[in-house]
Amino acid sequence: MKCPSSLFSQLHYLSSCLCISVMLSGCVGNRAVESADEHFLSVGWQNNQTLLDNKSFSDYADAVKKEVRQFRIPFDPSTAELEVEMTSPVELQPGANCNGQTHGIAILVHGLADTAYSLRDIGGVLADACYKSRVILLPGHGTRGGDLLTTRLSDWQDTLNYLVDQANEESDKVLLVGFSLGSVLTLNTTLSRPADIDGVIAISPAYYLSSERIAKWAPIAAPFMRWIDRGVADDPMRYEVMPTRGVAETWSAMKQLQNSLQKTGSVKLPWMLIQSMDDAVIDPDRNEALWDKHAAHLDSRLIRLVSTQLYPDKKRVINLPGKDDSSQVIALTHLAIHQSPENPHYGVNGNYRNCGSGMPRDPEQIQLCIESDKVWYGLWSTEPAAGQAMAYSTFNPSFDSLAREIQEFAKRIAGDIKAE
Repeated sequence: MKCPSSLFSQLHYLSSCLCISVMLSGCVGNRAVESADEHFLSVGWQNNQTLLDNKSFSDYADAVKKEVRQFRIPFDPSTAELEVEMTSPVELQPGANCNGQTHGIAILVHGLADTAYSLRDIGGVLADACYKSRVILLPGHGTRGGDLLTTRLSDWQDTLNYLVDQANEESDKVLLVGFSLGSVLTLNTTLSRPADIDGVIAISPAYYLSSERIAKWAPIAAPFMRWIDRGVADDPMRYEVMPTRGVAETWSAMKQLQNSLQKTGSVKLPWMLIQSMDDAVIDPDRNEALWDKHAAHLDSRLIRLVSTQLYPDKKRVINLPGKDDSSQVIALTHLAIHQSPENPHYGVNGNYRNCGSGMPRDPEQIQLCIESDKVWYGLWSTEPAAGQAMAYSTFNPSFDSLAREIQEFAKRIAGDIKAE
């Protein structure tokens, strides 16, 4: 089994003389389905524009769900319809505590290889802050990896712009939320449409990658190396197989954002950046430097999830624990900080465990992880003591504290909390 990816999985090699090895996610757990040839065909998402002709978000969500239902390859055929429901777009209504009031609309955008499921927990947090939370599905996702062969950055941009237009017709306040690749897309949209957006939240943003010097070759490789990963599926909420084209379009989005920031000079709207300082996929230090340089608004916030290293106090910066002995969490990975411990799939008692079968781990460690009732969670570089099982962390024990910070930020944008 190989490693699934939130931004992209691995670039094994471009040719006999060019080797790319980029790890952008956690690795698989203990369940797998063999990847048949149909995973590599591009059959869905062939006309994204037809999905953007709907007047309401509910009609758009229904159209996308129909696309997913028609072209998705189920992880488990016996739960195929449940998979469609969980991976498709959803609108979460303001919580009961809002007494029928709506403060704004939040549009939540997942990362590469992900689905709408990945941001449901954060969507619930914003719903409790009295926002309508619209968790979307980017074109090319939720069906089969082959559908990313024909998906382009323009398809993602068109979808996000369409949803922003829709939200602006309904609400005076629009908040964009992105995870990984989604953070790149949402910030770039914010820069291009500042009058239409009131704030942006970036979770584990792929502004800079730890393997950037290698990943930049993906656009060159795409024409003659179609596939990065032709592995087997482990997680029904994510892709495993990954075409090089998906990575190339992600790199294009990153470069576009960096060019936009150079032109605009600053982000004048409230901008919250949330990241684990242990994240091995992105470059947290460079992300923070970018935020320091460009976050001009006084209500902007940076939230660090910190496990061991001490970071100095800084204005507008909040440190939260990135480890928790009671939960046996050593460190928070790229896939962890936006998931609640209560998540039925990724949480403490969830039905998925990431044991790293696609990593160069000792088979005995993998088997111990699969069979143990309780494991430690963290990075693969932080193996526990001998005889103890280790899994890649997929939930955040500080989620409730993070939720409070997100809600305060969102309420401030809505005017429910006095601006500083």
